[in-house]
Amino acid sequence: MGELILKYWAPIWALLTTAAIIVMAFLAKTYAKKEDVQAVAKKVDHLEAKLDGMPTQQQMTELLIELANTRGEMKELRAQIQPVEHLSRLLLEQRLKDDK
Repeated sequence: MGELILKYWAPIWALLTTAAIIVMAFLAKTYAKKEDVQAVAKKVDHLEAKLDGMPTQQQMTELLIELANTRGEMKELRAQIQPVEHLSRLLLEQRLKDDK
């Protein structure tokens, strides 16, 4: 057996290294490279940082409620200001008539 290995060690070594290269090629096709994984991890970290800065659903709901309340208050103020605006127009007209 030892003679056989000594006699054919070159072809056996060639077959083993070829098999190792083929296995490494299949592994390279199957698994992602370290650089690619790091690039994706960096992008995910960037997106997570952006998400941390965004408001939550609860905060958005509260903001929409506040906006609706403010809109109602503005309508109420507009209704209260209309008589004052009408009165100021009448006073302006009176003043202009008096100046003539």
